[in-house]
Amino acid sequence: MLALLLAAVLVPESADVVLSVENASGLRALLRKAGTHAPLLGPDSVGATLRDRLGVDLLAESPAWGLAQRGARTVAFFSQGMGLSAPVRDAGAAKRMLASWLDQAPRRAGRVVGSRLLTASGEGAPALLKSMSRPIALPRDLAAHAKGPVWLWARTADPLRGMMLSIEASGIGIVGRGIVRASGALLAGSAPTGCASGIACLRAAPGPAGRRVLALGLEKLEASAQPELVTAARVEERVDAIDVRELAQTRSLTRALRIAAVFDAPEAAGPALDARVDLAAIDAALAAINPLDALRGGAAAGAWAAHILYGSLLRNAGPLTFTGDRRENGADVEVRLPLR
Repeated sequence: MLALLLAAVLVPESADVVLSVENASGLRALLRKAGTHAPLLGPDSVGATLRDRLGVDLLAESPAWGLAQRGARTVAFFSQGMGLSAPVRDAGAAKRMLASWLDQAPRRAGRVVGSRLLTASGEGAPALLKSMSRPIALPRDLAAHAKGPVWLWARTADPLRGMMLSIEASGIGIVGRGIVRASGALLAGSAPTGCASGIACLRAAPGPAGRRVLALGLEKLEASAQPELVTAARVEERVDAIDVRELAQTRSLTRALRIAAVFDAPEAAGPALDARVDLAAIDAALAAINPLDALRGGAAAGAWAAHILYGSLLRNAGPLTFTGDRRENGADVEVRLPLR
């Protein structure tokens, strides 16, 4: 029993996403490179946000906080804020720094409990702090992939039941490998041929749960219903074009995205799921919008801001790829994002 407790991977009970950082050097290198294209993503800018929201800049920790050199720092993201749990070497130093941080701004909470520093910020910060102090154990199959210098866990909506990725980050990009759990079969067989073109494209051999995930994704994109998806053994979903000028306040994605689907094409060699996104092509589409279009607000304003702030990064990153293979009630997955 003791061995099981020691091996357990714990996350705050109400967190939506948890990032565990044992060694931040890879993330620093990634953000340093990203910052050459998008300064808001550079280590200094991200570090300033971490100091504001969590008290501690995990990319360049101040010794004044008295944190232990070893041990994972856990950042939890909630719908109303974020929190930190970090190992403490000098409890007195941590309490002094915590008191100063709490006095600097409202909507903050924190305490030192045993050998851990807990902080939270955002709406309902005391409730977030309470959740940070009441972690729950993840299922063993997810916990088995919580390894390496950085890992990321995400809560997911039904029919998915959680995702865990072990993260490798560097100045040339980021790779995540792990699993996605589901209430049933996500994948079955081999993906079809296809995806020879398109800004974004997905090829998959979905199981029952996988077809539900695809249907929910298409619904989020405001795509037209696809009756063939209910029984299809193999699916290709492709975004051929984006007309950002069609973006408006509500229900505009259906006009802005040109989505094409192909069902039950011949099988192809390779994984059961193969998806890619051409980020440079997305920026080229965003570049068609202008400040006058952005005055319409909503998605149009967001698209214009994304091009201005992150266009250079999009042109120097990708393609973003996502591959997966079948496992019982889930999938083994890999995510890759090269950075130039």
